[in-house]
Amino acid sequence: MLTENKIKEELNLAYVLSVAASKKFATEITRVDSDSVDATITYNGYLSTDSILHSPEIKLQLKATSGANIDNVNNEIVFPLPIKNYNDLRLPSTCPRLLVIMCLPEDSEDWLRHSDNELVIKKCCHYLNLNGFPESPNISTVTVRVPLANTFSPDSIHELMVRASKQEIL
Repeated sequence: MLTENKIKEELNLAYVLSVAASKKFATEITRVDSDSVDATITYNGYLSTDSILHSPEIKLQLKATSGANIDNVNNEIVFPLPIKNYNDLRLPSTCPRLLVIMCLPEDSEDWLRHSDNELVIKKCCHYLNLNGFPESPNISTVTVRVPLANTFSPDSIHELMVRASKQEIL
């Protein structure tokens, strides 16, 4: 039987897989996550006529929460990220890395709805690029602030992959 946290992880992965597939991107699931990478979104070939990189990819650290702490004044998710993930994601890397946080309703009965006409995962994911963030003196977690405007959607992942293919900062 899955724990509540494992269910959240699985719903987050299902969301990412669905969003990526809708834009014809593949998602590779990391079997052993020792480098704060749960999944990699990939594309085979040149994504646009002005792409620099052939077969771009973006690596993702997936986190999920129910009843997220939302700062409505600044329109941000306030999230305590483990220091290991923070450090892995803030350091320079050859491949862009994003933190992807899934915000689920507080009541687990509201996380997923199914009928003959639809399968709905409630709420959505938001992303943050931590590359270049400062070192933290914290030893367990670092509070990160993820803009609600950074919705992990089919359009945003397409734009992010195009930018990655041009070696632009995400």
